[in-house]
Amino acid sequence: MRASRFTKSRGFTLIELLVVIGIIAVLIGILLPAVSAARREGNRIKCLSNMRNMAMAQWMYVIDNRGWLVQGGMAHGGAHANELATWFNTLNRYYNNKLVARCPSDTSVYWDQPMPGPTPQLRRTSYGINAFLDHDLCPWGPGFSAPPPGGLYVKIEQIRHASDVVQFVEMGYTGEYAAADHVHPNLFAFPTTPEAAIPVLVAGQMQSNAHGPRRVRASGDDMSNCTFIDGHAESARVRDIFQNLYVNRFDPAAPQPRP
Repeated sequence: MRASRFTKSRGFTLIELLVVIGIIAVLIGILLPAVSAARREGNRIKCLSNMRNMAMAQWMYVIDNRGWLVQGGMAHGGAHANELATWFNTLNRYYNNKLVARCPSDTSVYWDQPMPGPTPQLRRTSYGINAFLDHDLCPWGPGFSAPPPGGLYVKIEQIRHASDVVQFVEMGYTGEYAAADHVHPNLFAFPTTPEAAIPVLVAGQMQSNAHGPRRVRASGDDMSNCTFIDGHAESARVRDIFQNLYVNRFDPAAPQPRP
């Protein structure tokens, strides 16, 4: 009897299947970190674009209002919001479309559930302004002097070295500032605060590690995005924008940190 031209195909053995599965697992282990890193980098760039647009809207506001700067109005700790004052509403008027005020990396739960407090508030923006640039919130002037009546930094021409002064930052995802629209850099440190503790105090208001690393570091290596008075935006580490009350990029009268 003649043998069949077709022979029955042999299936994979158990060992062969395990080898294939092992190779796939190794490839996934190699690719996942790269994909995750690419996603984080994409979110950082999108966030920078959001902030550049806010800086552009701020400049349109400045031009239309004879140099006046925007102000904060969403208080921290669940206090009542001043809807007439907040930059969030002011700058929306300078957009053709709705202001993109959420960073794609922002995972705060307070977008959907109110902050606890006397006046429960939802988070409405990932960003906040530097209180030194709000004439009602500015804590002090040059040499820690008391601000004059009516405020100190009321108009943009009062700020020297505009490219070195931070205006917008990324707000903390949790804590009492999660629904606020401004930070108080004068509370990032105190005269006796140890250097290693300053990044933790900064993280109490800002999401200083919005773009890495996962945990706040005493070294000040945490990275987030910010804009400056001149309109440019950049990703900056804590140590590059705030070293202490005497050297930082928030107080317009303070010396700037050096690399």
